[in-house]
Amino acid sequence: MKVTSNAGPVIALPKISCLSVLKTMFSEILIPPVVYRELLGKSGTKWEEIESALNDFVRVMEPNHSDNATELAIANLEEGERQAIKLASYMRENVLLLIDDKAGREAASRLNISITGTIGILLMAKEKGWLADVIKLSDKPRNSGYWFSDELIEIAKKLANEDL
Repeated sequence: MKVTSNAGPVIALPKISCLSVLKTMFSEILIPPVVYRELLGKSGTKWEEIESALNDFVRVMEPNHSDNATELAIANLEEGERQAIKLASYMRENVLLLIDDKAGREAASRLNISITGTIGILLMAKEKGWLADVIKLSDKPRNSGYWFSDELIEIAKKLANEDL
């Protein structure tokens, strides 16, 4: 399976020291150039983890031409989401898009692109036995300004069988 991403999950996962989970799950993540530039603009204590991923398993790939349906679906999105969806749309077959942005997820879904986000990655890791607690981990990015809706957290609690 090919995996593409916008910046969100690659920014959120280091906040809980879980970016390496992506490498374990997928071995390679493809990002468009604008997402790469967004990631280079990040700083702070977790920058080293992002930089390591960029030098190891996160690769830049230019999104190629997209069809009219894709262009219409992404017209109102920010550039990072637009390019990430274009990249996933270009690959079409057996691709998973990592994206947290609600509008971006809705656009990708309309294009029949398989999606998951940071919480979905954590749920998959718990299912494989690599993590014990999804909800406590999801609080850390939320407490440092990365937004997950209360509704999403409630759904995650049910899926993870975690009652807090």
